[in-house]
Amino acid sequence: MAGRKVFNLRKFISLYMTLSFMIMIVSGIILYIAPFGRIANWSYWSMLGLTKTEWQNIHTIFTFLFVIAGVFHIVYNWKPIVHYLSTKSLNNSKLSKELIYSIVFSILIFVGTFFQIQPFGFVLELGEEITESWENESNEPPMPHAERLTISEFASLINIETNSLVNNLSKNGYDVKDTVTTIEELAAKYNTTPSVIYATINAKGVSENQDSKNSFLQGSGFGRKNLSEVFSENNISWKEGIILLKKNGIVVEKDARLKDIAGDNKISPIEIINALGLTK
Repeated sequence: MAGRKVFNLRKFISLYMTLSFMIMIVSGIILYIAPFGRIANWSYWSMLGLTKTEWQNIHTIFTFLFVIAGVFHIVYNWKPIVHYLSTKSLNNSKLSKELIYSIVFSILIFVGTFFQIQPFGFVLELGEEITESWENESNEPPMPHAERLTISEFASLINIETNSLVNNLSKNGYDVKDTVTTIEELAAKYNTTPSVIYATINAKGVSENQDSKNSFLQGSGFGRKNLSEVFSENNISWKEGIILLKKNGIVVEKDARLKDIAGDNKISPIEIINALGLTK
């Protein structure tokens, strides 16, 4: 009778690294084309049955374990690696062309990506365009991470009384027992999405009660709007707007998209809107 085969840990690690690498490729591609977090979280965007957050979790864990498996792979193959390196060093004291070229190539990729030099800039821009293509008026939240707001906080955001919002939700089939319940929790309770809940109550006229300035946050992503558009839509002159922003430490050298100006100032687009007093 043949003896039981001994579990080969080295083989297991090699196979796991191969499978893990394949999963990392798939999750990486999906995250490359996935919408921005505010869109994904508000509408529960998914691909292949998993939400963006779930894909992020999978990518993170598999990458983490891939690194650990890589360490074990080096440990189990330490002697062959040392022998190979020592033999190479004895036979050839100079660095191989392949090693030099790989180092130079890696440096070029790093520098090209950092400064967004073509074709690296094209790859980054393409990913951003695909990401932005998911945005539309139906899945844009009133503000980033609006799903994390409590019922009372959300009522304040859309500028109506909390009781009015609760009654409105109740009329549309969403029973709210506690106003500290978040929009996300309410959506999970009724197996729907925050965007569907908001679309339902908004269709019933909640937005009519909103302050005209606060309603600026509705619709498509304001981060994509040019600063001049924001000024024009809110009857703010260019000079007046620039002075307001400067008072809040936001430097604007030329007209550009809010998210680009925000990026240059290391802030978020909503902070520009706040500086202009459009959410008060």
